Amino acid sequence: MVNTSIPLYGIMILLSLLLNALIIIFTYNKKIFSKSEIFGAIIYENIGIIVGAKTLAYIENYSLYNGVFDFWKLGLSSYGGIFGGLIFLILFALQFKKKISNMIYTFVLPIPLMYSIGKIGCFLAGCCYGIPYNGFGHIVYKYAVNSEINNISFFPVQLVESIVFFLIFLYACFKHKDYSLKNLDILIILCGFAKFLLDFLRASHMGIILSTAQYISLGFIITGLILIIMKGKKN
Repeated sequence: MVNTSIPLYGIMILLSLLLNALIIIFTYNKKIFSKSEIFGAIIYENIGIIVGAKTLAYIENYSLYNGVFDFWKLGLSSYGGIFGGLIFLILFALQFKKKISNMIYTFVLPIPLMYSIGKIGCFLAGCCYGIPYNGFGHIVYKYAVNSEINNISFFPVQLVESIVFFLIFLYACFKHKDYSLKNLDILIILCGFAKFLLDFLRASHMGIILSTAQYISLGFIITGLILIIMKGKKN
C-alpha cells in the first residue's frame, strides 16, 4: 500500500505484542501472580504466539512453501498464534503450579486488540487481501510485495477486520472486572463468529466452501456455546 522500505508489517506485529504485554502488566491480579511470574508468562506467551503462528501458516500453505519449513520466511496465522500462546501459557502454569483458568483470564483480554493491529499490518503489506471489488471503499494496491495484485480493486477486508475486532476488544474491556473475564464465553463466540463471516470476503476464500480458519472458528463458536450451557446448569 505504501512505497517504503520500512517493514510496516513487522512493526505492526511488534506493536501488537508490545501492547499485549502492557495491557497484561497493568491488569493482572497481583494477589495471584508475582511480578516475575507475569513477566515470565509473557515471555512464554510471545514465544508460543510466534511459533504457533508460523507453524499453522506452514500447514495451511504447505504446497506454497514446497514443504520447506523456513522459519524466517513463513507468514503468520492468527489462529496459530492463539493456539501457540495458549499451549505455552498452559506449559507455564503446569511448570510453576499456577491455575490454568487464571492464566487464561489474565491473558485473553488483549487478543482481539492484537488481531486488530495485525490486520492493519496485513493491509499495509498487501497480504490477506479481499475479494475483487469496485464498490464504495475499495482499495487499489500500487506497491504490494505481491506485484500480481497491484492496480486491482479489492474489498478492504483487512480494515474491516481491524475495526470489528477493535470493537470486540472494547467489549472485552467493558466486561473485564475483578481481573477475570466473566463473559469469556461471549468473547469466544464473538471472535469466532466475526472471523467466520469475514473470511468469506477474502480472496483466498474464492473457490472453496470453508477455509481452515472457518472450521476453527466454528470450533470456537461451539466451545463458547458449551461454556454458556455449562454456566447455565451451574447457576
